[in-house]
Amino acid sequence: MTSRRRIAYMLVLLVAAGPAAACGEESAASPAPDDVLAERAAEIGVAPEVIYAVSLDGFTPAWQSIGPYGESGYNAAYVSPDSGLAMLTVDPRGMTDTDCPLRPLATAGASADASGDVECTADDIGWYRVSGDQHEYVVVHDGAAVALSAGVDVVDRDALADAVADAHPPTTDELEELFPPERDSDRGESVERGDLPADGDGAPLNPDGEGREG
Repeated sequence: MTSRRRIAYMLVLLVAAGPAAACGEESAASPAPDDVLAERAAEIGVAPEVIYAVSLDGFTPAWQSIGPYGESGYNAAYVSPDSGLAMLTVDPRGMTDTDCPLRPLATAGASADASGDVECTADDIGWYRVSGDQHEYVVVHDGAAVALSAGVDVVDRDALADAVADAHPPTTDELEELFPPERDSDRGESVERGDLPADGDGAPLNPDGEGREG
């Protein structure tokens, strides 16, 4: 996001939030506090400046998917109730006309195919890229290439372009979607098995019983 666009985005949020937010009251639509964003970014091993959010109609972020992308970027999957999937990636290396056809698309889903040549079209917003059954829109924000990809039959080109053109640092609400309370409770939990001996490293216990030959 360019500095001018970032300022404009913050002004829009401030106006939309109304006089209360302008007086300093915290609003869920305000950009997440820098210290909170930095803490959350550290949890997944990325720099806070590469965490972006998008608004894509009918899609919500899947918090289980967030994490590093490449050497120093960020990615997050956005899902819809009908199993549609879009992939947001942020690459701090940026993007140029030379890079565009050379970098592979981020695939949105296990069955996605982006193994073919990358067809690249530049416009006044960014770059539209197509490979296999996937397509992607890329816009440079503050030097980072922010891309949103999906199956060509899942999200249309205009929706990809609009969403990624308006990519922004997450608001308080968006950060809570990316890092919900259940994420903290699930992290690090182990599954307790009842078929292991209490002591030592023995094999699982398989006692004789009904339906088993002794």
